[in-house]
Amino acid sequence: MRPIGLTAALLLALLVAPAGPATVAHAGETLEAATARAAALSQQLERSAALDGAHRVALERLEQRRLLAQARLDARVRAVWTNRRPEPLGGLPDRLQAAGLRRIAHRGGAAAVRLDRELLDELEQRSAEAVTLREQALRARSRLGGQVDAALLAQESARQLLARAEAELAERAATAAARAADVAAARAADVAEAQDDRRSLAAETARLSAVRASLDQASAAVTTALTPAQSLRSRRAQEREAPLVALVESAGAGYPVGYRPTGQVLAGLASWYGPGFVGSPTATGTPYDPERLTCAHKTLRLGTVVRVSANGRAVSCLVNDRGPYVGPRILDMSRAGSRALGYDGVQAVVIEVLGPQTESPSR
Repeated sequence: MRPIGLTAALLLALLVAPAGPATVAHAGETLEAATARAAALSQQLERSAALDGAHRVALERLEQRRLLAQARLDARVRAVWTNRRPEPLGGLPDRLQAAGLRRIAHRGGAAAVRLDRELLDELEQRSAEAVTLREQALRARSRLGGQVDAALLAQESARQLLARAEAELAERAATAAARAADVAAARAADVAEAQDDRRSLAAETARLSAVRASLDQASAAVTTALTPAQSLRSRRAQEREAPLVALVESAGAGYPVGYRPTGQVLAGLASWYGPGFVGSPTATGTPYDPERLTCAHKTLRLGTVVRVSANGRAVSCLVNDRGPYVGPRILDMSRAGSRALGYDGVQAVVIEVLGPQTESPSR
C-alpha cells in the first residue's frame, strides 16, 4: 500500500493519545485542590479535542482522495462500456500489418488493463484507509466523551465548594458591615480590627473571583471540545449574546442594569439540563454551556431576560433555547442557574419577564 502522508501521521498521533480515565469527586477536597484538578482536566481535554480536530481533517482529506479515485474508475468504466468490447483496444492489434505496430498496440492494451487494475486497487486502498481511520476516530471520540464526563464532574465539585466559600464570605461581609456601623463609638482597637476585616474580605473576594474565572475557562474548554465545527450562525449568535449574558451574570440576585419588570409573571415547575446537552446548539445557535446563566422556555421570545425566584433566592438569565418538553414544566435552567437557586431536580419557581428600561424613573 502507498503511504498517505499526513493522514498516517494524524492516525498515529491519535493511536498514542492518552485515554484519560474518568475522575470522581474527592471527599474532603479543598477548593484550591478541586479548582486545580478541574483546570488540569480541562487542559487535557483541550489536547484531546485538538487531536479530535486533526482526525476530522484527516478523514476529510482521505474522503476527497477516495472520491477522486472513484471518479477516475467511473470514467474508465464508462469508456469501456461505451466501447462494448472486452479488450481495451478492440481488435485493432490483429488488424495492423506491421509487426512493430502490433507489438506497440498489444503493449498499449496491456497498459490499459494495468490501468484498470491500478484504479481498482487505489479505490480499495482509499476505502480501506477510510474505514480504518473512521473506526479510530470513533474510538478517540469515545475517549473524549469520558474525559468530558470527568471534567464536568470535577467542575461541579469545585463549583459547589466555591458556592460554600462565597456564602461564608457573604456572612463575614455582613458581620463586618454591622461592626462598621458602630465604628464611630468604638475604641481605636475596634477600628483597627474593622480595617483588618476589610482587607481580609477584599483579599478573599479577589481569590474567589480568580477561582470562578478559572472554572469558567475550564467550562469553556468542555463546550469547545464538544463543538468541533461551529457554523457562522453559531459564532454570530455567541457574539450577539455574550454582552447580554455578561450583564445578567453581573446582576446577582438583583435586576440587570437597564432592565425592569414588565408585569408579566409566570409560576410553575423548573428543571435544569446539563452534561448530556453540553456543546449542542441552542435554539439561537449558541452552543449550550451549563455554566452560563441561560434557560429554555417554550414560548417566550428568544433573547428575553427573565428573573427567576425560588428558595428565597433569585437569579436572572437569558432565554436562548426552547423547552422543556416534559410534563407541566415551564422552564429549563442551565446548571449555573439551578445552582444559584439551590435546587437539584425539579423546583417550583416564579418567573418575572423583564424588558429594557427605556425611561428614567421619576424623582
